[in-house]
Amino acid sequence: MSPDSPQEIVAARKADRIAWVDYAEGKRNAYTAAGPNFTPVRLTNFMKDDGIMMSQIKISDDGSTVVFLRGEAPNRSGWTPNPTADPNGPEHAIWAARTTGGAGLRAWRVVDAANPEIAPDGSSILFIKDGQIYRAKLSPTKPATEIDRGEKAFITEWGVQSDPKWSPDGKKIAWVSTRVDHSFIMVYDVATRSVKYMSPSVDFDTSPMWTADSKHLIFMRQPGLPFGLQTLQTGAGSGANYAAPPQSPTAATGGRGGGRGAAAAATGNAETPINNAPGIMRATFKGGYTIGFYKADVITGDAQEIWHNQSNDKIAAAIA
Repeated sequence: MSPDSPQEIVAARKADRIAWVDYAEGKRNAYTAAGPNFTPVRLTNFMKDDGIMMSQIKISDDGSTVVFLRGEAPNRSGWTPNPTADPNGPEHAIWAARTTGGAGLRAWRVVDAANPEIAPDGSSILFIKDGQIYRAKLSPTKPATEIDRGEKAFITEWGVQSDPKWSPDGKKIAWVSTRVDHSFIMVYDVATRSVKYMSPSVDFDTSPMWTADSKHLIFMRQPGLPFGLQTLQTGAGSGANYAAPPQSPTAATGGRGGGRGAAAAATGNAETPINNAPGIMRATFKGGYTIGFYKADVITGDAQEIWHNQSNDKIAAAIA
């Protein structure tokens, strides 16, 4: 019977339009539909059963542009699936398509990347490469500069950058900058090409989320890496190994000395006992809690705590 199988449906925030990945008879294509009738329109022309995956579909806030990933990430051995045994190598790239434009509309290949963050007006995407933020302009014709083609970093900062987010008005970009034992929320101003830190501290700030007016950011704060774990991870006095913050439930719930920093469960034996004193292998914020949500003013960079979990709340700590 060969029924179609729609996957990964998304909706525009400011337009009555949706987009999705469709799987039918081994072929994967991107579709869009607009209200009120929502008549499906195919955006791509991949008409072979070639086994190449399509995922990570996104649609701009205004509904004008759709982007998606064609291909798959490498496995643990660094091999990328190549179903057709193409001697040129497997497909792995972000593609884009305009949602309007007539019967001749076709998608185009943008850049070899993954996890695109599309601008609200569909003009460009952000992505992470080598720990820095890249931007690629979305145009069927090849952009003139390396930065606009996504070949040269758009924003380069100390540490490892991740999770870029456009503001709803498209004028700013927020992201996480990780510095081994702590991380910051940073904001880039497109017009002035300047960067501001949001209430910087010695803790792990993550998960930036814009308010609808583009004037504030909500983010999560967890304690930074405790002193004992810093030594284990990087070596005494080391400033290297700029890895992402701990993600396991145990590692994300402790902290640094003086009641700050990130907790981690550590075990020892009779010969090498682990010092679990506060601030060495685990710690909490003042008051005993381990997770806080903050609201930051993007103009001043000041932030106020709006919620935190209860002391010794293992459920909230595990979710984080």
